[in-house]
Amino acid sequence: MTTITMPSSITQETINLVNEAIQTRMLRPEETRAITDASGFVGYDLEIPAKTINPVITPLVNMIPRKPGPGVDVTHWKAITSFDTGRAWGDLNGSSVPSSVTPLLASMSNTYQAIALSNSVSFKAQWRGRSLEGDLRSKMMAILLYQLKITEERWIINASASLMVPPAPVLSITSTTTGGASDSTTYYVCVTANNANGETTMSDRASITTAANAGGNTNAIGVKVFTVANATFYNVYIGTTNGRTTLWKQASVSSATYAPQPNTNIAVALSGGGSIPCGEVESPIISLVISDAPASGGTNPPATNTAVTTKDSNSSATTWDGLIQQALLNTGTSNGLTLGAQVAQPAASSGILALSDIDNLLLSAYNQAAADPDFLIMNPIVHRKLTNLVANANQLHYIVDSRQGEQQGQLTGAYRVTHYMNEATGKMIPVIPNRYCPAHTIIALPMSIPYPVPEVTNAVEIETNQEYIGVDFAVTNSSFPFADYVESTLKVYFLGGLCVLRGITPSA
Repeated sequence: MTTITMPSSITQETINLVNEAIQTRMLRPEETRAITDASGFVGYDLEIPAKTINPVITPLVNMIPRKPGPGVDVTHWKAITSFDTGRAWGDLNGSSVPSSVTPLLASMSNTYQAIALSNSVSFKAQWRGRSLEGDLRSKMMAILLYQLKITEERWIINASASLMVPPAPVLSITSTTTGGASDSTTYYVCVTANNANGETTMSDRASITTAANAGGNTNAIGVKVFTVANATFYNVYIGTTNGRTTLWKQASVSSATYAPQPNTNIAVALSGGGSIPCGEVESPIISLVISDAPASGGTNPPATNTAVTTKDSNSSATTWDGLIQQALLNTGTSNGLTLGAQVAQPAASSGILALSDIDNLLLSAYNQAAADPDFLIMNPIVHRKLTNLVANANQLHYIVDSRQGEQQGQLTGAYRVTHYMNEATGKMIPVIPNRYCPAHTIIALPMSIPYPVPEVTNAVEIETNQEYIGVDFAVTNSSFPFADYVESTLKVYFLGGLCVLRGITPSA
């Protein structure tokens, strides 16, 4: 099992390493060619200082193996999704040729992208800081490096070249005295995410049947939309037939006016009562109500995803695909037993998490791909729900040792689930709270592959064309501007071990 590196703060040792890099200009030839220009920009390797900074709030950056990349803009690799699509028994009929094995491969690719942050120190701050804290510029460079690793953590989970397609919405019905949906009618609902560059394809469809109310139009349809990273607003489509061309955009609950992306660190209402701030991630749910009769005709959901997350001046994407997006784009196929990623939503129509949702996901991954994930990654909001589910199911175990009387008398308030047993394999999986994971998502992460693969030892890897490097810019406005960079990509070799449970309604 992979061990998580324990955190270390920005110590004087780290500052000294950064200062040494700045002073000695530890340049490799390729770095000089890459970043030196006519303005006199100078770069220095920050890889050694970066290795001394392992904040506990960046567990994925700390645990995922890193290796040098080939220095290209796009990386390609193959992931085996089936060793034998025909499931041959291997029986031999005399001297005949043995049964042929037909493997199935998935062609995978991801772009290398630069992640960068900048800052500056004024002349006055640098001069005055010498008597108080030494080299202020080096300290600020170390702090910036710390934040760059946090940003990389967010990329690993939430980055995507194009916006992620949202999970299927959660639907409900309330009574309304005017307008509303027809009674005794089944409606199909999907959502899309949008930004300035375009719109995603439609989510999975949710369906609901309105009540048989006397008088007809007395049903208002509630739609809970699950948010995705980097979207700016959402569109809702409804129809009475389950098909892309028979679902119609509902103007009253769509667009940046009626369904804008929520902010971060706002209160999230819990289904069991009360609320809790969502912290670093956006609120997981937008609650909408279609109080008028659903419109028919007009605009259908797009057939292709045009919502590139961010683009450069050449209209090329500037972000790569993180864990969630790679799972969404490479799910298990209909080809029987496969090694595709497992993606699911809670079985309850309310979206409320149950222990069986996690158990079924892990069981499916093992049955289909012999997958036995090494970590469960989840937002602290979901983690608290998991703890309460385990406690309410009487699955907590207390050990009383009469020989440790002093310790037994020291009671600790509350409790937290730190491991979850995979019922399919008996493995105890560490639960890692991650404040950058969406508050409606659980990620089961593999770190090893259950079968030998030549030259591939890790299930997930970060490849870097350029490890952490600092750059000094030309002096402007009596200040020293600088930036930290890393150019990397994320590669998932074992799709079958990557599991994502999304669309979880926040609850107590």
